Amino acid sequence: MRVNPTYISIGSNRSSSCSAITPSGLLAFGAGKLLALWDTESTSSHGVQRTLPGHKGQITTVKLVSSSSGDKFISGDTNGEIRVWSSTGGEWKCEKSWTAHEGSSISAIGISPSGWIITGGSDSKIKIWDEEYKEKQVIKLEKGRLPLDLDLATLPGSKAPILAVGATDRLIRIYTLTPNHEFTLSLTLEGHEDWVRCLSFTSYPSHDQTKEDLFLASGAQDNFIRLWRVSSIPAQQAEQIQIDEKKEASAEGLDLLDEFERRLNGEGSGQISTKAHILAVQDGPNPLRYNITLEALLVGHESGLTNLHWSSPSPTQPNPLLLSTASDNSLIIWVPSSDGIWIPEHRFGAIGGRGLSFYGAIWGKGGRSVLASGWNGGWERWVKTAGEDGEEEWQVKSGTNGHYGDVQSLSWDPREEYLISVGTDQTSRIHATTSLASSSTSTSQWAEIARPQIHGYDMTDIAFISPLRFISSADEKVARVFDAPEGFVESLRTLGVSEGSKAQEGLRPKGATVPPLGLSNRALQKAPAHSDKIEKEGMNEAIISISHTLTSLPTEEELATSTLWPEMEKIYGHGYELVCVASSHYTLDQAGSEIVATSSKSTNLEHSGIRLYSTNNWELYGEVLKGHSLTVTRIQFSHDDDLMLSCSRDRSWRLFKHNKDRKSYEPIVEQEKAHARMILDCCFAKGDSGVFATASRDKTVKIWIPTNEDKSNWKCTETIKFNEATTSVDMIPYQDGYLLAVGTEIGSMSIYSLTKESGDIKAEVLTTLDESISHVGPVNRLAWRRQDGKYQLASCSDDRSVRVFDIEL
Repeated sequence: MRVNPTYISIGSNRSSSCSAITPSGLLAFGAGKLLALWDTESTSSHGVQRTLPGHKGQITTVKLVSSSSGDKFISGDTNGEIRVWSSTGGEWKCEKSWTAHEGSSISAIGISPSGWIITGGSDSKIKIWDEEYKEKQVIKLEKGRLPLDLDLATLPGSKAPILAVGATDRLIRIYTLTPNHEFTLSLTLEGHEDWVRCLSFTSYPSHDQTKEDLFLASGAQDNFIRLWRVSSIPAQQAEQIQIDEKKEASAEGLDLLDEFERRLNGEGSGQISTKAHILAVQDGPNPLRYNITLEALLVGHESGLTNLHWSSPSPTQPNPLLLSTASDNSLIIWVPSSDGIWIPEHRFGAIGGRGLSFYGAIWGKGGRSVLASGWNGGWERWVKTAGEDGEEEWQVKSGTNGHYGDVQSLSWDPREEYLISVGTDQTSRIHATTSLASSSTSTSQWAEIARPQIHGYDMTDIAFISPLRFISSADEKVARVFDAPEGFVESLRTLGVSEGSKAQEGLRPKGATVPPLGLSNRALQKAPAHSDKIEKEGMNEAIISISHTLTSLPTEEELATSTLWPEMEKIYGHGYELVCVASSHYTLDQAGSEIVATSSKSTNLEHSGIRLYSTNNWELYGEVLKGHSLTVTRIQFSHDDDLMLSCSRDRSWRLFKHNKDRKSYEPIVEQEKAHARMILDCCFAKGDSGVFATASRDKTVKIWIPTNEDKSNWKCTETIKFNEATTSVDMIPYQDGYLLAVGTEIGSMSIYSLTKESGDIKAEVLTTLDESISHVGPVNRLAWRRQDGKYQLASCSDDRSVRVFDIEL
């Protein structure tokens, strides 16, 4: 049996300097506790190709080490652990890991030209590690000062390294190497008025173009970027400058007091200090002197900087350009004009728009593209292309997307053509295989194609009522029903996902509008004209999402702003927050499922009831089904809707039988203490109501079969034991038996074959998925599908990923 991961959807961390890219275009970024790899140049596959497990804490920093022996990524996490990842034959593995800052988070990583690794932690320490990863030196910052970014370079015309440190104060600390190979604080650069968040060195031509200088770009939370020029100076000139500075020192002190007084009165000159800082270093036997001066102040961002990166030299652009991201949701390319003034040549992102921040500021391969990750976990990408008039222009292209919170549930649509997932990031997302007619490659690619619900509460479960309608539950007392807008139905066809919804085109709302401070997506029957009055309240405006037909894979901005589904119904009744929803089975001769079931959090018999609703009038279908005494964790209908199965934290499962005459479900079997601990999941086999499975915190999965014709009595025919708590199960018919998938609390997944033997069912393990392709958090839901004779398994987890596997038997 072979298991091939075919799709990974995962969002990036909200952290500065948490991504790095190789010269060939392989991007590594922190995604929860995983290091995700995305080949930005690949045309055959879309999005994350694989994830590297190993970290026990959330990844905070990722840096690249490029050398003649190959590329390496270095990552640090909230537990203070550093991992070095290297590639052999295309396979990335962790070659070394160690705890660099015990009990503290890694806040910054730098790599010296000689191969040393410098780490900064939330313990206010900077540690230097040599090529063997042994600790060489510890630098302690003042108490309460945390290093936020580090960068190293070689001083012009020498082999002496320079280390710049930005911290949670306004200073940039400059360290140089002493003759006994220890870093010492040489000087501090002042000017920023808030935390210095990001630093980046590059070599740059001197003013007279005769030699190479060094540029340091620094970005802070004061919204400004400062460029500092480091240039070498002759020894005699350096001595004269020092003599002059001593003479001026006394007079300058009084001048500064006068300037401070004027500023207090609002009369300050606002001039920028261009004072030269003298840096003295020893390069072997040679004493060297350097000038550090403020070259430019770049004003353009409206909020704190998050990342800065210089471009690599290229034939078309010999001098480096600067790329910056900030928490005003913008990304800017800075270019020097002919008179040396740096101007923002290109600005990307929405000004004051939907997002809250950009991170990354990554240059793609050869400087032909720029990338940034957003607050919502998705990557946005702009690629330089030749325009119609021959001029080069930047075009937005689809990036990679994913949940940035725990993924709680997922479900295939009734035709099993696409997948929907919900998570604690308060979004629902639709994933599908797309095959674009306009694409240069004929292969189908997985991608996120819609974000139907962006909510104000953490979402808990989802179920399809029909292929174009679903019901979702969140951490609130209301279940909500959504209908697909016209654009989504047409996009299913244009993206090559499905032809089955053609008849539904043109009959649907144009989109949705979300009122200010509201949670409901109201249906929008027509696009608003510019003259229409849009509802406003204070500073807030209604969010309008006009659904349009997609002709290419959607970008993060399109997903966030134009793929909302309108809400058709709210279902009330529960006294506490909802935990799960389920729907009866959809058949082609119906408009959709006839019944939906809901359950809520509960600690007593009264609130543990399951409420059923008719989808015709959204009224209660029969009585509230009592019996469980704690939260019901999962509800499932059998394929013919004759039986309904529920399991609970009270360690019991219950079966209810459909009474069509009375229009209700009635209890027929209850199994108290079916497991020794709470039951977390249960499932019928698809298309078969004669067998079901339960998964429990007691580290077992049990298979149950009826012992009589009317299914009023059931027995446990097989118990499968595990080393960890089992959290999810799903079952599908295979040959004369079934395939059973089981997920556990540590993220491992196993597949079993169930075969019938003399009236009983026996389980045999077929495979346990390799750690490198599994989850690293509890597996919350599993879902099989069979298409064109192939089996596919979808899974979701607390590690924020949604995965789809091809199962070859």
